[in-house]
Amino acid sequence: MPRCSRSSGHASWQEEQKPSCWIRCWSCASSVAGSKPGANNARTRPMCWRACARCRSWNVWAKRCERCSWTWRAWTPTGWHSRENYRLPKPESQRRALAEQIGADGLALLRALEQAATPAELQEVHSVQLLRQVWQQYFELGEGQAHWRAGPQAEQEGVIRSPYDPQARCGKKRDTVWLGYKVHLTETCQTPPVEPAQGQEQRAAPRLIVQVETTLAEVQDVEVTATIQHELAQADLLPDEQVVDTGYLDADLLVSSQSDYGIRLLGPVLADTSWQAKAGKGFDLAHWQKQQVICPQGQRSVSWSVQSQRIEAGFARHTCAACACRPDCTHATSAGRVVHLRPQAASEALQARRAEQQTPEFRQQYATRAGIEATHSQGVRRMGLRRSRYDGLPKTHLQHVLTAVAINLVRIDAWLLGKPPGATYQSPLALLAAHPLLYQPPPPLQEAC
Repeated sequence: MPRCSRSSGHASWQEEQKPSCWIRCWSCASSVAGSKPGANNARTRPMCWRACARCRSWNVWAKRCERCSWTWRAWTPTGWHSRENYRLPKPESQRRALAEQIGADGLALLRALEQAATPAELQEVHSVQLLRQVWQQYFELGEGQAHWRAGPQAEQEGVIRSPYDPQARCGKKRDTVWLGYKVHLTETCQTPPVEPAQGQEQRAAPRLIVQVETTLAEVQDVEVTATIQHELAQADLLPDEQVVDTGYLDADLLVSSQSDYGIRLLGPVLADTSWQAKAGKGFDLAHWQKQQVICPQGQRSVSWSVQSQRIEAGFARHTCAACACRPDCTHATSAGRVVHLRPQAASEALQARRAEQQTPEFRQQYATRAGIEATHSQGVRRMGLRRSRYDGLPKTHLQHVLTAVAINLVRIDAWLLGKPPGATYQSPLALLAAHPLLYQPPPPLQEAC
């Protein structure tokens, strides 16, 4: 069981962008160079959007499904072929007109599939369901027409950004925006010493990645902490201490990590951003048993309401109205101050951590987390961790797991060969500033002759 582990996340986006055309058909195979009956068009066929693309009886060159006798010529709009091979126009008006026309063509296809003469099995094809979902998000379907939306309409499953990978989502971290997924790595940071072989000195075990979690790019880091701890418990790899950054922490996790898994979650929490706290005129949160809050002027709250995830403590209106410090306490003009609290355990843990993270001892302990950044750099620069070579969350997760295995093998090989880990890079200016000669007193000046 490792004594300490550290977790962090990294973006992983698609290796290459697919063509932006949303509507493809089997007739595009005839425009490929060298394309003819019997030719190998395996690279172009999976890109097509025809409803019968998954039907084994589909005759590519006759444009007809032999099993269901559903022919595409019956519903093909006029000018369909002329709109397949196009270049995206530069004027915004022409781009919008092209989007409206593509929406009309896709709507015509969906309506043809909803007719009574259309076989029911065609409506259950995954590509058809995906096309219908995309059109609902990007077009307003009304009065028999499809109008391009100013922005996609979000649904519970999320906005589809690419038809080739419906699970890929857009993520943003500071100034970086990507399309794809996010990987979270957990590695050991304090390992016990290993019994040395004959003629060798005792060394600590190599630091290895013990857990890999892949999520959608839009999933927040704080939502993954409990999942990582659960999987570590399933593998019997729970640490005594888990070092994470602020994104993986909140007040409830500070309590649940200790109570459910016996883990001390080490990391800085967010500061209180309320304008009262910034002014340094907060409250003494006391008397949980009496269910009261005492303000800096000694007044006590008169109401205590327990909600699903918070507690509201309110002060009497006449008490706040007569107080000289009212402008420093609340902006309300006709009501008393209302204080929002977390449950007692979470509130006390949060206040204790905010006080603890100001100490030098905490900063020294938290400095251990910097090692996970080296793991990210190794995965990105040497293992291609930032690029997803496959579509879909399961395959992308498999790539992340294999990348973590490769990193572990490299570290085990270096440990067996006795190679020490690389030193942290320091700039020449930092090395010069740390030189011991700079801290020695200068020699006495000799008198000139």
